[in-house]
Amino acid sequence: MNWFAKTFTSVAGRKLIAALTGLGLVTFLVIHLLGNLQIFMSGNELNDYAKSLHDGPLIIVGDVGLLVMFPLHIIMVIWLIIDNNKARGDKGYKVTGTKQKRGFAAVMASKMMPLTGLGLMAFVVAHVLHFRLRHSEIGYDLKGDIIVELQNPLWAITYILGSLLVSWHLFHGFQAAFRTLGTSHPRYMPLIQKVGVGLSVFLALGFTSIPAWILLQGGHS
Repeated sequence: MNWFAKTFTSVAGRKLIAALTGLGLVTFLVIHLLGNLQIFMSGNELNDYAKSLHDGPLIIVGDVGLLVMFPLHIIMVIWLIIDNNKARGDKGYKVTGTKQKRGFAAVMASKMMPLTGLGLMAFVVAHVLHFRLRHSEIGYDLKGDIIVELQNPLWAITYILGSLLVSWHLFHGFQAAFRTLGTSHPRYMPLIQKVGVGLSVFLALGFTSIPAWILLQGGHS
């Protein structure tokens, strides 16, 4: 188990864990969104999807995966922030240049990662309390419950802002994860950056479209 201990006690190991758990969470978000987008269908597709999911083993796999990846990702990122602060010393230092050519948005996303991460954590906790832990109360009318809940402008706006926060966090995090995995090469990074931007936009438009649509429809599907 020596390699296991070294992974957690080395900066490189913590970066690797943060990268892998981050990419795992991105995969979950894409799958989660594709399932939720069935709310736009006129029938009971979303409810049928929810029933098949909760009646099968995948929900257990998903819950266990999230319970492992999400806290582990947070712990590793916080640990890395502490590592960076220690490396800078008491007075810190100013970075006047970088080998990476990044635009203003990418730089701001990078600098705001700790702040957006805290906001994202609060949003995820609220989402879990709002829907996941109320599954027995909701039953299998997930579509109806989502519509009723998001008729409330406060909840709708919360989900819109939370979804935008997820996408903003991903905007930098996706690229950073692949750099950690050793793909920071001039041949590959432009494509990885484009994929990261595409995923960010897809998740932003996908997740925000649901509460926005419900508000515009006045709660009627």
